[in-house]
Amino acid sequence: MNMPDYVERLIHTISDSLPGVVGAVIVLIIGWLFAILIRKIVHSLMKKTEWDERLLGNTIVDTNKFIANLVYYVLMLIILLIVLEMLGVSYVLDPIRNMLNEFLGFIPNILAGMAIVFIGYIIAKFISNLVKMAGSFFDRLANNMGFKETDKLVHFIQQVVFIVIFIPFIIQGLNALHLEAITNPANNVLHQMLDSVPNIIGAILIISIFVVGGRFITSFVKDLLANVGIDKLVEKLQLKSVLGKQKLSSIVANIIFYFMVFFGVISGVEMLGLDRLAEVLHTILNLSGNVLFGLIILVMGNFLGSIIFKSMNGSGENSFVAGIARVAIVGLFLAIALRTMGIANSIVELAFGLTLGAIAVAVALSYGLGGREAAGKHMEQILKRLQSKK
Repeated sequence: MNMPDYVERLIHTISDSLPGVVGAVIVLIIGWLFAILIRKIVHSLMKKTEWDERLLGNTIVDTNKFIANLVYYVLMLIILLIVLEMLGVSYVLDPIRNMLNEFLGFIPNILAGMAIVFIGYIIAKFISNLVKMAGSFFDRLANNMGFKETDKLVHFIQQVVFIVIFIPFIIQGLNALHLEAITNPANNVLHQMLDSVPNIIGAILIISIFVVGGRFITSFVKDLLANVGIDKLVEKLQLKSVLGKQKLSSIVANIIFYFMVFFGVISGVEMLGLDRLAEVLHTILNLSGNVLFGLIILVMGNFLGSIIFKSMNGSGENSFVAGIARVAIVGLFLAIALRTMGIANSIVELAFGLTLGAIAVAVALSYGLGGREAAGKHMEQILKRLQSKK
């Protein structure tokens, strides 16, 4: 082949393919401009609706811009496929075309799932807002019952209602995607959450009943004890230095309220099926009861010790003996109280035995050393009588 023939064939090839290349370039430019226009329209429409702020709140990423760019790149990919098809290189584009077809075929599933989730969000938001509106009446009722700052409780109930309504729509939205490998584990988790909601609500109701009932009962007990005059026992039991300005009736009412709420918490935890936590709470409850009874025993010991001290030291001449008796009684009740609390029983018994032994030795020594002269005189008189008889 000579040079003129080669040039002639090249010119024919270029002239034959030039319309296709020019057409492909024109399609590329028009498609590019069209994709830019669609991106701007999508971004402006989504920005005006402010859907991202309503659904997602304030986020660092511009969601509207991200979705607009996603639409832009999808359109550009379709346009590039058309351009390459016009250039006659379709055999290279088969994998990309198949991937794009699968993606475009999956878009209806995505739109259906998003629509289901969006509708569920609207319904859940509407009903939770109704709960919030009804919360104002609940606030007034709770304030009349003596409860303060119930807005947090209303907000919590609102969130629970929202979650209970929204989770089934999320499950259906995931099912609409038809991606079993991804949606099945997520659906299992959501189903478990949904199944546990009745137990959670039941536990909350039980704890709330115990709290509300505890408020009423402790208020009644507090007024009853105050009317009986239990607050006057503080001075008799010599507990004013320990209690300070607090009233004994208030302390007793708070202790009753604590145990009632604790019983409610244990019942709620058992309803949730948290057996290990329930066992720990039972242990804490038993320990709290033992400590409370131990403190009561210690107060009784202090009271009895004070009574015996005053009765033995009425004239003020037996203060030493009265003090020893008081220490012995308080020590005895202290040992009983510590044993009731379950605090190192063997150590308590050993310390108590050593304490009583030390007190006995001290009393024996005090009487022995103090009565030595009197005992000597008495023995001298006995000896003189025996000598006079002889």
